[in-house]
Amino acid sequence: MPPTEHPQVAIELRADPVTRDTIDVNDGIERVMGDRALYARMLKRFRSDYQDGVLPIRSALSHGDLSLAHRLVHTLKGAAGMIGAQRLHRRACELEAVIRTGEGNQLDALAALAPEFDKVLNLLGVLLDSSPPAGVSVFVPQRPLLGDAALLAHLIELLSNGDGAAVDLLEQSGASLQAILGDATLARVAAAVNGFRYEEALTALGESAYGAGI
Repeated sequence: MPPTEHPQVAIELRADPVTRDTIDVNDGIERVMGDRALYARMLKRFRSDYQDGVLPIRSALSHGDLSLAHRLVHTLKGAAGMIGAQRLHRRACELEAVIRTGEGNQLDALAALAPEFDKVLNLLGVLLDSSPPAGVSVFVPQRPLLGDAALLAHLIELLSNGDGAAVDLLEQSGASLQAILGDATLARVAAAVNGFRYEEALTALGESAYGAGI
């Protein structure tokens, strides 16, 4: 008898502003064109990839490895953007700028990022493992979804899984992706994918929704 398959985690948007500012679930779902199952997998992967919080970044900075620290923060920035963790995204942008330019205090910027990182990881525990606390209302506001949902969701899933089929998808559906992403973002994604730098491609997708310099 085959094992019973459990349904996908139901992702809900908690209504309180503080929680929504930590992870805007509705925003994250819209980034993957309404694919809630894919978004749930992205949340699980984020928690798995970043379960150590700021420790890897702090270690890189303490050893003077600015190249590694910059890469870690840059990747975090894109990942936070993809799941709708807006304040964490902003703090990562600030720390990345300090590391890149040398202007400002790296440890101060890291200290500002750390509590936001902890809030995201703690909230993921609620979203993925348990029900919201009693007395907290939950709802998912319905907004129109963007077009070509399946195509973009498929691209993100391939990139998340490190699947080389992403190269073929870009070649076969370049015109449609250009309409969805725009020329600049598509060019960044394509360059990263063709170099098999899938995390960089996901970062480009995450950054595109925030605009340059935010």
